[in-house]
Amino acid sequence: MPDSRSWLARPFTERSTQIFLAVLTLSVLAVTLLHVLLPESNPLHVSTFTVTLLGKYLCYALLAVAVDLVWGYLGILSLGHGAFFALGGYAMGMYLMRQVGDRGVYGNPELPDFMVFLNWQELPWFWQGFDMPGFAFLMVLLAPGLLALVFGFLAFRSRVTGVYLSIITQALTFALMLAFFRNEMGFGGNNGLTDFKDILGFDLRTDAVRIALFIASGVALGLGYLLCRGIVGSKLGRVSIACRDAEARTRFLGYRVERVQLFIFVVSAMLAGVAGALYVPQVGIINPGEFSPLFSIEVVVWVALGGRATLYGAVLGALIVNYAKTVFTGIMPDAWLFALGGLFVLVTVLLPKGIAGLFAQRGWGRRSSSGGHGMSLLKEMATRDRVFDFLTPRVSPVDVTHGPILYLEDVSVSFDGFKAINDLNLTIDDGELRCIIGPNGAGKTTMMDIITGKTRPDSGSVWFGSRHDLLHMSEPEIATLGIGRKFQKPTVFEALSVFENLELAMATDKRIFPTLTARMTGETRDRIEEVLQTIHLKEWHAREAGILSHGQKQWLEIGMLLMQKPRLLLVDEPVAGMTEQEMERTAELLTSLAGRQSVVVVEHDMGFVRSIARKVTVLHQGSVLAEGSMDEVSSDPKVVEVYLGESDG
Repeated sequence: MPDSRSWLARPFTERSTQIFLAVLTLSVLAVTLLHVLLPESNPLHVSTFTVTLLGKYLCYALLAVAVDLVWGYLGILSLGHGAFFALGGYAMGMYLMRQVGDRGVYGNPELPDFMVFLNWQELPWFWQGFDMPGFAFLMVLLAPGLLALVFGFLAFRSRVTGVYLSIITQALTFALMLAFFRNEMGFGGNNGLTDFKDILGFDLRTDAVRIALFIASGVALGLGYLLCRGIVGSKLGRVSIACRDAEARTRFLGYRVERVQLFIFVVSAMLAGVAGALYVPQVGIINPGEFSPLFSIEVVVWVALGGRATLYGAVLGALIVNYAKTVFTGIMPDAWLFALGGLFVLVTVLLPKGIAGLFAQRGWGRRSSSGGHGMSLLKEMATRDRVFDFLTPRVSPVDVTHGPILYLEDVSVSFDGFKAINDLNLTIDDGELRCIIGPNGAGKTTMMDIITGKTRPDSGSVWFGSRHDLLHMSEPEIATLGIGRKFQKPTVFEALSVFENLELAMATDKRIFPTLTARMTGETRDRIEEVLQTIHLKEWHAREAGILSHGQKQWLEIGMLLMQKPRLLLVDEPVAGMTEQEMERTAELLTSLAGRQSVVVVEHDMGFVRSIARKVTVLHQGSVLAEGSMDEVSSDPKVVEVYLGESDG
């Protein structure tokens, strides 16, 4: 559950993080001491070769953590993280090559040996500055970070998702591999960068430097893990999970999903770059092979085997698979890929949550049966006419002094020749409760899509108050302005608790860094508690939303709307799947909101509509067919014909 601690301090209080850091620290310390203190003749002595090999494993583990951050928590399956790893490695390799100086084969103090061999006359501009360690280490972060920023901006802004995004990331790393293979690119071509001498003035071949690089890799893994745990444990981390599980709902809560995706993607790319930079001086070479799409796919296998959305599972997967690769390729090198594929299939079938699933305590996330809670809470409900004080809408810049709060004029939209909305004209007054009815295909949901920015009409205008043209605003902007929407099918964040669902929906500053650093205050907790009581889920507040019944999910989504405190609520089929008692309570709540907020209800249950209706609009074939009281529209011959298929006489 969210708490009031800083996002950076929170990981240190987590048991899993404490165990991970303790194991990592003890392992690094043990390897160091066994290498330094014991003579080579001792069977417990850790050789320099083994230290270097373990350092490489730690770099791979950091890369796996970076992939788990975007795949496990954001739902972006990147098949191109090897590119970010390689760019960080090349940045470090360029620095190490500049340190060689006149000690190279050709003795040129400025040009690396491969440039002399290729008859380059001067150092390329993009090599300038890499003789300075500060600049080189900065480029370790900036090179992969800038690539991720540009790529992510274009992809997420265009809303490329799923398998298409995965294919594009794979194409990215493949294109970079082909480019770096070319000698004229200035990165060593097929041979890459190698024959490094020293780093920061210290000889790379000495045991002391090897141990220092191993320790640095361990420290980088620990810091990278803490950073990722801080992010995923913050409110921004919960928003990331929300983006993964229900992107549309997240947008309609006012979050800029593409910005959340871009931030996490760039952070992940930078971590991959750091892993690549530490990898290169330990293995002594960086070549275009690191860009290979096969390598990026293999990293995904590490994470899947270890366990997605755990971080420590990614570390386990990287260590286990790479150790197995070291052993297996020494015995049967040609069969390694078959063995890796078989291992992946077995773990996927037998351990769908990965190896990390074995470490989960029995009962974590398990919900006790509480079928009687709903009925007992229903008996404790307040009177029908009660208006809840905490539902007072937040201050909004909406101007309704010169007309209705919502105005649609001559709105039309077609899909593949079918006119879903046809010259629709509709006005909703401030504080009004309006029911929209109509047969399937009448355009009710499409109308809501247009109002909330999900669908752009072919023609017409949509205004919120007298100042805001909704057709020029995005979904998050419209949500922030004061329009909340409940979907036809209840859309909640099933991997998050009921409490966390309501927390994310609260009307707060939803930019990236305020969300990352947000803390739970007493006022926020009190407001969530009030909504929990109202929607009868107080005893379920710590349970995952995914285990709620259909009716409870309906209530939770209504509660998420209430947390937004919108000026206008668009409620699509709010009582689907509810019991009669739950329907009565829903009618009470919606009636209590009218007057303080404008409420538009789309519903097929005519009994429910009659219980709350003050004014009813009937849609048919994308246009208003009739409008008036429930009695007036139900007796209208045109409405009777549409619903019953017969004319009046």
